[in-house]
Parts: sequence; C-alpha cells; structure tokens
Amino acid sequence: MGIKLKIEDIQHLLNRSASDLSPDTLDKLQRARRTALQHQQTPQPTAVHAWLSQHGVIGHHPSSQHRALNWGLAAVFAVVLVSGVSYWQHSSERDHSAIDIAILTDELPVHMYVD
Repeated sequence: MGIKLKIEDIQHLLNRSASDLSPDTLDKLQRARRTALQHQQTPQPTAVHAWLSQHGVIGHHPSSQHRALNWGLAAVFAVVLVSGVSYWQHSSERDHSAIDIAILTDELPVHMYVD
C-alpha cells in the first residue's frame, strides 16, 4: 500500500471517472453541490443567538429595557464568576488543611515519604 499519488494524478483520475458518468447523474451531482454551497454560505443563527438578537442584547437597540437586560446579564455573569473563584479558593484550602493535619498527627501513608 505504498502508492503515493500526486494531486495531478488524483485530478486526472477523477476527471476520467466523471467522463464515464451519465449526464443525468452529473446534473444531479452539480445540483447537490450548489445546494451544499448555498447552505454553507448562509450562516444559520443558533437558538441562543436568535434569542439574544430578538431581545436586543446583540445589535444596536437603544431601548432602556434592552439596556437593563444587558446590565442584568452582566451582573449574573459577574456573580457566577465571583462564586466560581470563591469556590475554587475554598476547595484548595480544604485540600491543604487535610494534608497539614495528617502531617501533624503522623498519619501520612508510607508512600508519601518515599520518592
């Protein structure tokens, strides 16, 4: 399986194989390709993106209701961020205290002393 083909070889093989296809099959393949390219070029908004656009979070809507929604979302994000950092710091303190207690009471397993 040590066959190495160049791009030109593959292109030649594909062109030769395409010439063996019926015109009806070639037409169907071209229509399928055009349809696929059209779907690729038009971005489909996701549900979250559509909701955010509808409520003015994304876009330029100077309404006070939309401005309040933006501030509310920013506040929720800040609360989640602060609580995550707090939880992370608190959990790392617990890990260190358990090791400290084990050292002080001489209850560390033997493998902790061995390199």
